Amino acid sequence: MGVPATHERFFSLDRRSFDDDDRRAYDGFPTNDVALMAAPFLRQLGKPSIHIVRDPVETVNSFLHLRLPRTGHEITDFINHWVTLEGETDEERWADYWEKWNRICADEATFAVQVEALSKGEVSDAFLAPIVGASGFVPTWQLMGRTVNRYHQVTENLVPPRVIERLRRAGEAYGYSV
Repeated sequence: MGVPATHERFFSLDRRSFDDDDRRAYDGFPTNDVALMAAPFLRQLGKPSIHIVRDPVETVNSFLHLRLPRTGHEITDFINHWVTLEGETDEERWADYWEKWNRICADEATFAVQVEALSKGEVSDAFLAPIVGASGFVPTWQLMGRTVNRYHQVTENLVPPRVIERLRRAGEAYGYSV
């Protein structure tokens, strides 16, 4: 997008609060920080932000391939601190994550855009100009790109049809037709 940014340098998995001292520190941060961990703090930043949303099936599939435990891992512990994931299976729980986390971001972010549209160059300069020019731009996003293994080959889809249908309905709010 042409905006200098770090990835999860200021907003990291160990952050559980954001107070006035943190806001002053972020105001002095030399660049923008792209981090899904910023979502719970967007309102407190008091600055424009972009929510970069990712295809729901791709996101859930990525988490399924990571095979994260429900607790005891820094990623799941961070998520569990902010939202209660519901569902009997991992597929249902990660679908619940996608819905709830994106709702947090959408409710607080100034703008929203699909990561796929950015990577294809489908987002116009007219859309980006006021965002990029906004002081204190703070993007948030889901894990970027397609679900790939360590050799960068697309892996099989682990998301069952019943969960894909749920994600299809949820993704419509963000312009997805799964």
